[in-house]
Amino acid sequence: MTGLTIGITTARFVECKRGLAVNLAASWARDPARGRVCVVDADPLSLDVTTRLAVRGPYLEDFAEPADSPVGGLGSVHEPPLSVLPSTGASVGLTQRATEQALPHLRAHFELVVCDLIGGPAGAARVVGRLAALDWLLIAVTPDVEPVEATARFLEQLDAARGRGEIACTPAVGIVTTGDESSVNRDGTTDLSPGVIEKALGCPVVGSVRQLWGRSAPNLGFGAALGIAELDDAVAALGDRLVAPSGRAEPAFSRVP
Repeated sequence: MTGLTIGITTARFVECKRGLAVNLAASWARDPARGRVCVVDADPLSLDVTTRLAVRGPYLEDFAEPADSPVGGLGSVHEPPLSVLPSTGASVGLTQRATEQALPHLRAHFELVVCDLIGGPAGAARVVGRLAALDWLLIAVTPDVEPVEATARFLEQLDAARGRGEIACTPAVGIVTTGDESSVNRDGTTDLSPGVIEKALGCPVVGSVRQLWGRSAPNLGFGAALGIAELDDAVAALGDRLVAPSGRAEPAFSRVP
C-alpha cells in the first residue's frame, strides 16, 4: 500500500492555511471506507496542528535520523479516528530533514497523509525541498489581490526551483481559496472569483473553503472544528477532488506561463 500524500502551504499569509490540514484530514477520517489517516505538523513556526490537537506521542523530529521510524506509536484523536504527528517547534532545518525521512514511512502505513508545511515566505525550495513523496501540493489563498500576487510569485519560485533541480517531487499543484466572513461579500461572492484566480495564476482552483473555524490561532486542544454543514461539505468536496477514480492523485497540472 502507498498512501496519498497531500502537502498544504501558503505563499505568504499563514492565516490562509491555518486549520486547513487538520480539517481536511478529519473530514477524510470520518469515512471508515477511506482507511487510516495521519496529519503531520511540518511547520515548526506556526505549530497549527500541534496546538490545535494537543496530542502526546512521538514527534516529527523523532524521524530526523534514518534509523528512527516510530510509526506504530503515534498519538491519536478518537473522534474522528485520526493519527497525529506533532512538531516540537525545533529548527526549520531539523523539521525538514525529519519530514523527508517520515513521509515514506507514513505512506506505507496510512491511506492518507496530510502534511501542514511551512509557509511560502521561506521560498519554494525550502517549502517543498527534497520531499519525494508528495502527490499534491495545495496552496491556500485568500481571494484578495495581495495574497494572489504573493501566490503568483511563489509559483514562479516553484518553477525556477524545479528547473534548478532543487525540488525532488513533481506533485499536482492546486489552489484552495479560503477566507472568513470579512473576505466574503453579502451575496456570498468574493472580490476575486475562482475563475479570475485561475487565470491570474495559471493553476486550477481545486476547492473553496470559508474558514470560519480556523483562521485565528487556536487554543491548546482546540481540535478539528468541523460541524458546520457548509464547511463540512466544502472540505469533503475538496477531499473528493484530490482523488482520481483510480484512488491516486490526478496528473500534475501544466501551469500556463
